[in-house]
Amino acid sequence: MRMDDRYSNASYSSAGLAAFFASLSLQDWGFIIGVAFSIALGILTYRLNRREQMRRTQILQDILTKTNTNNPSATAQVLADLGQKAPKEI
Repeated sequence: MRMDDRYSNASYSSAGLAAFFASLSLQDWGFIIGVAFSIALGILTYRLNRREQMRRTQILQDILTKTNTNNPSATAQVLADLGQKAPKEI
C-alpha cells in the first residue's frame, strides 16, 4: 500500500462520515441525544442503587458481627445504636 492510498482512504472515509452526519435531521439528532441521555441516566441509577445496597449490607453485617446471642440486652443496645446512626446514612 502506498502512502497516497492511505491519505486517499482517510480523506474519503472522513468525507463519508461528515456526509452521513450532515444528512441527519433535527429529529434524528434529538433521538440520538435522547438515547445517549437515557443510557447515561440508566448507568447513574444503577451505580446509585448499588451503592445504597452496599450501605445496607454493611449495616446488616455490623448487626451480625456486633450482636451476642448469649446477652440479649447487649444485642438490643447494638441495634439501638445502629438505629440512631442509620437514618443519617440513608
